[in-house]
Amino acid sequence: MLNLSDVFNSASVAMNRTEVESNRIPYLGEAYFPSRKKMGLDLKWIKIHKGLGVALKPSTFDAIPTVRPRGGAKLTQEEMPFFRESMIIKEKDMMELARIQDSNDPYLQPVIDSIYDDTNTLIDGADIAVEKMRMQLLAPTDGDLKITIGAADNTSYIYDYDADNKWSEKHFTSNLSGATWDNPTTAKPLTDIRKGIQYLASIGYTGATILGNSTTFDYLLDCDQVKNALVSITGQTIGFLDTETVEEVLRRKLKIDWLSYDKMYTDYDGVEKKFYPDNYVTIIGNGQLGNTWYGTTPEELTMMNFMGMPQPPVDISVLDRGVAVAVKSEYKPAHTVTTTASQIVLPSFEGMDGIYVIKVKS
Repeated sequence: MLNLSDVFNSASVAMNRTEVESNRIPYLGEAYFPSRKKMGLDLKWIKIHKGLGVALKPSTFDAIPTVRPRGGAKLTQEEMPFFRESMIIKEKDMMELARIQDSNDPYLQPVIDSIYDDTNTLIDGADIAVEKMRMQLLAPTDGDLKITIGAADNTSYIYDYDADNKWSEKHFTSNLSGATWDNPTTAKPLTDIRKGIQYLASIGYTGATILGNSTTFDYLLDCDQVKNALVSITGQTIGFLDTETVEEVLRRKLKIDWLSYDKMYTDYDGVEKKFYPDNYVTIIGNGQLGNTWYGTTPEELTMMNFMGMPQPPVDISVLDRGVAVAVKSEYKPAHTVTTTASQIVLPSFEGMDGIYVIKVKS
């Protein structure tokens, strides 16, 4: 006999999700902003601007030394955004489950799979929302280092990581050495990349990776500067370049590895978009960039018997990183089972000085 509660509860959903994720290629942003958990809503982090060293001031003997101000550290405090959506199993769906009394029924698994698909859709959406934020930090539009979350239920969020524009003055450029990169004869992408690497080196970072997508990388395949660089290596005229050859030029000439990120998602407006946009590249230096901080959702608070509040008739599980899954069965009088996924999350960006962004085409 099949019991709905055995199939459709938060623990079962969480276990199914764990199995799904074990076979999933991670989002790129997780590598640079690993997940961490904290209580509450507020996110506090200290961003230290390294910049150039300041020379020690001269003094005279027996004089009281000048006190150097402790500058360069900035405390940022933000209230993290809240995300929550639900999907419903209606009476018609439950009638299908009720029809299947024998666990050997061949129609059982597709019905169960459809239930889990609803839940995984919600959790996938939670992960997509996080990756969008991380990529906005790695490829800030026109150098505007902020996270913008579209309005939903009359709520919108904007988080400015560079309120004084000091980061964008040094770490973002659209002032190219030649033409835009889509012009193969006059573009100088190797020169542009080298300038970014040199600036990061001047403040203590070693450029290790250059991040972009395949659309942007394809400009390099046709670029005369890249072909001429290869001629100096092989001594032969080059008419066609492939991906591996261009990557080798970058490694030999600039000691940097190309990383393509072409993963896509569907946004709130139903339009398919790339996580990392066309016509940008990001030089990423050594060291961790930040963290993806998850707060405590209202659903998770109910599991803690918060302030002695009565427990609602909801079955709740929390995934390891902090996404809460709640399952509620109710009769009003229609019988429904509602699954809700929620998260409170925001990336910190302590290592923001360790990247350099180039806009290669308007």
